[in-house]
Amino acid sequence: MTRFLLDTNLLLGFTRKASWAIRARAEFNLGDPETMVFTSIICQGEILALAEKNGWGSNRRTHLEQILKEVPTLDISKRTILGAYARIDAWTHGKPVTSPQNAPPPKPAVPMQQNDLWIAATAHVSGAALLSTDTDFRHLDSVWFRFIHISQEDHLLQE
Repeated sequence: MTRFLLDTNLLLGFTRKASWAIRARAEFNLGDPETMVFTSIICQGEILALAEKNGWGSNRRTHLEQILKEVPTLDISKRTILGAYARIDAWTHGKPVTSPQNAPPPKPAVPMQQNDLWIAATAHVSGAALLSTDTDFRHLDSVWFRFIHISQEDHLLQE
């Protein structure tokens, strides 16, 4: 069974019915019962904050709530996710920590935003490939989890 963790920007794309999000849904069989699709509680918080900051109306919020109900959400309070967060954070800062395949940390260091660290830790622990339009996860690909970049500009999916 294939597992995908959707980043905030994918949820936003589904809310907007963006062509690149529709293509990603088809390309990765995100509606197929054999495909496990979920998101992080962090992504839910980010998109709800975006709706607040941008003053989304009731119709758009209702559509968002419908999408959020369809996508199971993983909590971050598991001890395994907390540990992965700590290791990925230290690793991206160039510190030698226990990492998958004992991969050396990036040189130079690639510090990440805290929300992205939580999302990365969730992808790692869940064993899911992370689908995102955000390239800030690229340096974690094939070490901590599989990262799949979805381009919004040319509507092409890139690994």
